[in-house]
Amino acid sequence: MDTEKGIPPQQDQGYPPQQGYPPQQGQPPPYAPQQGYPPQQGYPPQQNYPPTTAQYNTSAPTQTVIVRQTQSTQPNDYLIFAIIVTIFCCLPLGIVGIVQATNVRSRFAAGDVAGAQQASQSAKCWSIAGLVTGIVLEVIGIIIIIIYAVAVASVVSSVSSGFDYDFNNDFYNK
Repeated sequence: MDTEKGIPPQQDQGYPPQQGYPPQQGQPPPYAPQQGYPPQQGYPPQQNYPPTTAQYNTSAPTQTVIVRQTQSTQPNDYLIFAIIVTIFCCLPLGIVGIVQATNVRSRFAAGDVAGAQQASQSAKCWSIAGLVTGIVLEVIGIIIIIIYAVAVASVVSSVSSGFDYDFNNDFYNK
């Protein structure tokens, strides 16, 4: 069928044989079995390989000393104080105090002692600010309630003083 078209027939019906590179010196050809595995139990060692010898370090080990200057105790985080301020006094400032208090713990755990101390001072300041703000707002609220009660009492008193009319006598006299 190929001869009818003018194409010479091939012997293998595949690709024609190609020439490869000659094997390099000192390396086995790619089709050679691999060597170099350790001998298995019950089999003689392979030839053409030197026996393996273990090499041990005979020098004395050196000691490395690492000195860390860390504080052994965590700075006060004022977390309880911030929670109490949040619940009873001033919600926004108390939440900021809680966030700063949790930063104390996370920074100290990361080894940032200076950052933990700074966050501790910040948590204390925010919590105190929330406490003072809450107390001031409560005092202002109480003063407003007292002023309102006095104003209502004075209005009721002035309205009731204008009605000194005796309804009972007027009803019976008609």
